[in-house]
Amino acid sequence: MRFIKPINLTDNAIILDVRSPEEYARESLKQPHIYKDLSELDPLSFIKENNLSEEITVNILCASGARASQAAEMFERAGFENVAVVIGGIVEAEYEGVEIIRH
Repeated sequence: MRFIKPINLTDNAIILDVRSPEEYARESLKQPHIYKDLSELDPLSFIKENNLSEEITVNILCASGARASQAAEMFERAGFENVAVVIGGIVEAEYEGVEIIRH
């Protein structure tokens, strides 16, 4: 499992937000991302639905990092190891100046 600072997120990789529906309803990243509640995440289905290959990194975001780490472990157990946890989650992203949309 790797880690990435929020300020280093780019559109060249997939950003997966795994926060709760309530959290996501309050705010989200402005840049393109995919939302999937952690409780509903099936890594194999996600890989298939998004036509992922090992060359594509999935950067996983939550509120602070704990759920993103769980999701990364789920992907790794499914055989997809090109995942990175966004350090500090959306809280750190906002602190680093990443654009956030308030809903």
